[in-house]
Amino acid sequence: MTADTTTELHAWHKRQATLINHFASLEYLQGLKPLVDELILWTDAVLSQRAPFDAIGLADLRWSPTSTSAHFSTYAFPALLDFQQSIQRQIAKRSVDIYSSTAAYQCARMLSEYGHSMLWATREQEDTFQEKFACIYSYADNADGILRRFPTRNDFSYWNLWNEYKHLFPRLPRFKIRTDIEGHSGSVPPRTGLYVPQTDPYGALQFAWTGGYGELGPVCTLNEFGHQALQAVGRHGLWDDGQGLFAFALEHLHLGIQKDDLFQVRSNLPDFSTVPLAVSRLSIEEQPCSWYFVELIEGEFEEHDGTYTQASSVVNASVHPPSTLAGQPCPRSGWWFTPAKNNSRTRYDEGDVMPDIPGNHYGSVIWQWDSHQDSPRC
Repeated sequence: MTADTTTELHAWHKRQATLINHFASLEYLQGLKPLVDELILWTDAVLSQRAPFDAIGLADLRWSPTSTSAHFSTYAFPALLDFQQSIQRQIAKRSVDIYSSTAAYQCARMLSEYGHSMLWATREQEDTFQEKFACIYSYADNADGILRRFPTRNDFSYWNLWNEYKHLFPRLPRFKIRTDIEGHSGSVPPRTGLYVPQTDPYGALQFAWTGGYGELGPVCTLNEFGHQALQAVGRHGLWDDGQGLFAFALEHLHLGIQKDDLFQVRSNLPDFSTVPLAVSRLSIEEQPCSWYFVELIEGEFEEHDGTYTQASSVVNASVHPPSTLAGQPCPRSGWWFTPAKNNSRTRYDEGDVMPDIPGNHYGSVIWQWDSHQDSPRC
């Protein structure tokens, strides 16, 4: 594990802290209740409206009993009521520092088992129900991923979450690391709240609580493969540099990365949007960890540039520029090569269009930065 003695959160940890502070809050949980309340009222009204059609469906349309509104009312609708009541209980328990994931997953299981057939409803009503519940499930999952024991959110999943929800945070709340308050994996924390790994800059933050079943878990951090990916694309490139990660993944197909995850299905062109996920699947491991408490500084905020790593402040000439697809501009002046052609080492200036190599048997032409930047000798 990489030693790290900083007393200030790294830029990516500030984003993680902001997300956790928001999604684990009482206010966020309270916001779930009206969504479920509204779905229950809407569904109840639709069931009442469609109940008279059960007899027609059974007699004339050969419905099975499981396709009727009566079946949905008896076996599926109660799952929504249980979900509603569980939210009320969870809100009440927050006063004594008891947290837990929501019942969204259990509700979804019940609806899938007992409410999968909605022949009793119109197509528009069924689509509306599915859309409303999908919205509720997504809302709840943001909190569940943080409060589930033990949490499995990692650097990649927080990067993904930040990119989806950063519009909610025009400024970041300020936090400070309390090195005088320590916790340990497998133990109840001394205080309810956020915790940062003491010595691992790439370990994901966790939320833990004192009121029961809130122990700190093992840290989710980069393994050896993850550190190799980090070395290849740099901190900002992990996970933003799809092209660089694509080139890295091609070199490591033998380790279990699926080639289908790297290319578009029909065109067989690189799919840079799916590469970060493919690499992340092999990049994360869990380790026992010692933690420091992270305290919110009420009323204080700081600006950010929208990126996960505060890229505007990350300047490191020793980090290789990203690998570049043929047809794209050269990101840095220097010596480049491509596995698509033997003896391809060539110097390009920043802004030059990286050339394609038609008829090669390698596939997509990806130009990579040569770690040896000396000019060749005559």
